[in-house]
Amino acid sequence: MDGKIISAKDHVVDNFNTKRHVQITICETKPRSIYNILLWTVTLSLSAVSAAYIRPVVFTNGTIGVEVIQTDDRIVIPGDGNNPDEEKIDMDAFEFPLTKQDVVWLGSLLHLPEQHEVRIRKEYRAMTEGERLKFHLALNILKNDTSVSLNKYDLLANIHSRASANKAAHAGPGFLGWHRVFLLMMENALRQACPNVTIPYWDVTLDGRMEKPYQSIIWSDDFLGSGHGQVIEGPFKHWETQFGFGHLQRLISAQGRLISDADIIQILSQRRLGDISYFSASQESNIEALHNRVHVWVGGQMRKIEIGAFDPIFYLLHSFVDKIWEDFRSHQRREDVDPQRDYPQFYGRAGHAPLAPMGLGSLVVLDGLSDVWNHRVQYQPRPTCSATTTQSSCDSPYLRCNSKSLCVSITITDALALSRSEQVKGAPKENHTPPKTENLPLDKNTDTSGIQNNSHIFDAEHKAEDSLFTSNQSLDTVNIAARDYNRYIIHYNIYIGGFHSLRHQSRHIYQYP
Repeated sequence: MDGKIISAKDHVVDNFNTKRHVQITICETKPRSIYNILLWTVTLSLSAVSAAYIRPVVFTNGTIGVEVIQTDDRIVIPGDGNNPDEEKIDMDAFEFPLTKQDVVWLGSLLHLPEQHEVRIRKEYRAMTEGERLKFHLALNILKNDTSVSLNKYDLLANIHSRASANKAAHAGPGFLGWHRVFLLMMENALRQACPNVTIPYWDVTLDGRMEKPYQSIIWSDDFLGSGHGQVIEGPFKHWETQFGFGHLQRLISAQGRLISDADIIQILSQRRLGDISYFSASQESNIEALHNRVHVWVGGQMRKIEIGAFDPIFYLLHSFVDKIWEDFRSHQRREDVDPQRDYPQFYGRAGHAPLAPMGLGSLVVLDGLSDVWNHRVQYQPRPTCSATTTQSSCDSPYLRCNSKSLCVSITITDALALSRSEQVKGAPKENHTPPKTENLPLDKNTDTSGIQNNSHIFDAEHKAEDSLFTSNQSLDTVNIAARDYNRYIIHYNIYIGGFHSLRHQSRHIYQYP
């Protein structure tokens, strides 16, 4: 075929607030490798000078061009920035220097589950009462532990706020892998506070099937607390957000929407990572875009991508997104696609290049696709109606079967009625008459010694810290990706130039930064 001139203009993506028009012209020629070189050159050059996103376009005449979308470098979620009176975020506030204790503790979280561990992540409402209370307690212990900057919960949440997250964690195919590693780090932190805690997932379809999702039991004092305004009751009552963002608050159901069953079916019908990721995926199957709308639906801190991780519901939502991705990866294997190798050629932002720094230790973006992160981590299946001769059940007193034989969340009113009439049957004994969750005090000067003896928590931390200094195992011999190509480690100190000495060699410990 003779050389053919092809041009493509950008189009507006509703997730971005800058609409700069870009037009490029390229030549499609033989051999194919020349064409590929041209595309890669355009991609790299544009990504280097601006926030430009490139994806291929197939025209009606069968020829192929490229589509360019140019936006501000700051990534926003739908609805963000539409209100001119909305408070602006000072991005520099998140970039405070980390202390040596910060770096050592964060480094202790970058490890895989031990061989004897089996972590089973359940739907939040399918947890036993004891499991749920222990999960809440672990979060509060981290929130009150000021042995590091801010506190342990907020220090880790701040990693999601820093510039590295906006470069490597959002608006690209690295989104899923980055958040999988980040989720494991939070789970490791929780298990330092309370052994055997796992992060549950919030199956938002159980609420989306309700006529009024904002009445879900999720928003009761025994679960996440209020969804309307400041959270003044429940396990996270009176939590304050760092950097002047005030009291933890939410405004559920005002904007955005929940992920639906149809959305999940659409995602699982695709075959490649690029089919469910920016910028090749359609809006119907783009898992990141769909998850963005849930952030907006929750509102409050969750509505802004930079501070979303300061609300604990962030981790329940991302656990659900990770479960959908794991189901998708299983589907890929059935389709003879290796999910560990399936990284799209057109990845958009320079921060999503396969060998770009992930911003979590010395990991690179491609490492997020490894199966190793989910070794010994299992997701309990999403709740389904199981009919018996006498009743239908969703294996939780907080779920019920609707007229379509689908599980839905009960409402707060339903829960009160059940409690009064003692009609909760077939649940674990500890699920009867749910006790109120007692919060740890949030005042840094408050003595918490009478609440729980946490000496074992700090002993475990010191052991983890000691392992960074005593192991002789070479980091480069740890093949976390289980792939047949060399594992590239970019020693990328994204925070403090003076802490290179902390990059110790230890098996399954990936030094941070």
